[in-house]
Amino acid sequence: MQDHGMAFTDRIGHELFRLLEERAEEQLSDLSDFDRYSAMVGAALITLAEILRGPAERGEGLDKIIDFTSRWLRTLLEQVKEG
Repeated sequence: MQDHGMAFTDRIGHELFRLLEERAEEQLSDLSDFDRYSAMVGAALITLAEILRGPAERGEGLDKIIDFTSRWLRTLLEQVKEG
């Protein structure tokens, strides 16, 4: 990915996370950690599904789309683990 795309990814990804975290604190503070994280993951997955709706509607294989997103998720989590 080009530098401009990576800068967008990093900046907007963190903005989206901060908004999600803020809303979870405001609206889900009475839930257990697990339930709050589950709700946050669900919200993130709906966002991801909406982003990937176009490729899915154009006929790109779901396995290909899921593999692509799984690789990204693994890469991001490995960076957290390492760092």
